[in-house]
Amino acid sequence: MSDLLTIGAAGVRAYQAALAVTGDNVANADTPGFSRRTVALETAPGGTASITQRIPVSGVGVRTGAMARAGDPLKTNAARVAAGDHARMSARADWLARAETALTGAGVEARLAGVHAAAADLAAGPTSIAARALFLDSVGQAASAFRTLGDTLAALATDIETATANTATQINAITSSLEATNAELRRTPPGGAASLGLLDARDTLLADLASRVRISVSEEPTGAVTIRLGSGAAAPLLLPAFGTAVRVAAQDGPSGAELVLDPTHRAEAVRLPLSGSLAGLLEASRSVAALRADIDSLATRFADDLNNWHTQGTDLAGNPGLPLLATDSLDLTPGRANAGTAAIDFTLAEGAAPVSYTLIADAGTFTLSRTDGSATITGAGALTLDGLTVRPGEGARSGDVWTLTPLTGARALAPRTLAPEQVAVASRFQSDASPLNTGQGRLAMTLDPAAAAFAAPLPLDATITAAGTLDLTDATGTIIATLAFTPGTPIEGNGFSFTLSGTPAVGDRFRLLATGPGSADNGNIRALEAVRSRLGPGGTLEAAFDAGTAGLGTRLADTKRLAAAALAVRDDTARAADAVSGVDLDREAAELTRLQMAYRANAQVIAAARDLFDAILGAAR
Repeated sequence: MSDLLTIGAAGVRAYQAALAVTGDNVANADTPGFSRRTVALETAPGGTASITQRIPVSGVGVRTGAMARAGDPLKTNAARVAAGDHARMSARADWLARAETALTGAGVEARLAGVHAAAADLAAGPTSIAARALFLDSVGQAASAFRTLGDTLAALATDIETATANTATQINAITSSLEATNAELRRTPPGGAASLGLLDARDTLLADLASRVRISVSEEPTGAVTIRLGSGAAAPLLLPAFGTAVRVAAQDGPSGAELVLDPTHRAEAVRLPLSGSLAGLLEASRSVAALRADIDSLATRFADDLNNWHTQGTDLAGNPGLPLLATDSLDLTPGRANAGTAAIDFTLAEGAAPVSYTLIADAGTFTLSRTDGSATITGAGALTLDGLTVRPGEGARSGDVWTLTPLTGARALAPRTLAPEQVAVASRFQSDASPLNTGQGRLAMTLDPAAAAFAAPLPLDATITAAGTLDLTDATGTIIATLAFTPGTPIEGNGFSFTLSGTPAVGDRFRLLATGPGSADNGNIRALEAVRSRLGPGGTLEAAFDAGTAGLGTRLADTKRLAAAALAVRDDTARAADAVSGVDLDREAAELTRLQMAYRANAQVIAAARDLFDAILGAAR
């Protein structure tokens, strides 16, 4: 009778435990990282025995064994790998989309077209002050568009660098947590609720780590894991099962994305596997760096083309044209530990070639010095060094420091201060033919600063004295040179060259003149169209910019396509893993019904034993 009671009681306890486990599954059906639990039921040992011998008998009841988590290591690993691949493409697509927005939103193409539209209007009215002012404004807008784009891309590069550093910090935090979890798993008896909870937490951390960097995982019997970077037994170790996690940092190395192991001690750089958000960030950083270099090159090309063109012309006062755009500037960076609120203003003199500088506040005075220490100036007001004038504002604290580093390319582009009258619309030189000429010759003059074959100043007359020979005479009629010429071949003069073409006749005369003040000539502004059509790397300037925009758009579209494919794979592998380890409420409901019936049946066994016991007691009385 006692055996019957023991059997019923054991069954009630066992199925009560099984019901509790199933109820826990139902309660955590939507809990992220929770794996379905099961509890094993096994026959309880029974029989009579001595110290050295056990005699088994049947009918001794049931007992609960160890709890287990449902899961398939292969499917779980596939889901981790797929999640990392998607994270890589998603991160790269996000940052490339921001770069594309910056590129298309800066309006550089429209501003470049605006320069040439304003030039066409100025060519129609070369002496118009309003048209000259509009032309200068269009040049300033184009420079501003380049500068805005350069600043935006620089800020984007800084943001990617920050995100990369944050991701490396997160990786270190995750591996540190996994190190602590390994230690807890080694101390916790397996098969219990505490152990299973630690395993759930471990798998959640592994999934977080795999979304940032590609890993391979091997598990010890205790549940502690060894984690390697990438795959293969020879892959770099991130966390040993019985050891300390290796700290990491990320960088874009000469051969691609790199992870630096133990950066504060032995600093070993290893190739970063192409999976995880960290790889996507470094790939985006490389693309943005290449884009910045292209934009800087185009901005420099634009400035050089415009400046070279403008200096070949003559302004309204008859002076040679000055450069339109400045191509050097400085980037002001306050020290991170600055306690004051002083604003720093600075200007560069025309033609100044800046280097790196440091500005330090000390007891009401400021010291401006070259970073290499080769020159220093101290004062309480504006400070000037190498053409750089720095004007500190109020609110500085002693010890505040600022660094000024040279800028070139798009971020340095700025219009120089010119008056509308200083726009060099006219050609530097003019020439005309005598109305008495009988031949079909034409004389054209071009600026040639290196030309010095003869040094006579303009104006000059060129008279054809024989076939292939001409005399140059100055304003007094004095012959200064007799030159042989070939039609179409340049003849060098005092800072210029001229070319006779066609078929001039003996006795034909031409004048060579420097453009004077107030000229209505528009030869130089018309020559700007030829500058626009000039070919360089990637074609014309505007075509090269279009090609860069199209190239970035293509890379972004490809990345989005790969991200969509990786998302589908991630979802499929996640569903496959969840089908094994996840909680199916329909299945749990059926299990609850089955366990409830078994519980009731075992309770009925106890009731039957009680009735039999009462009957025996009644018969004895």
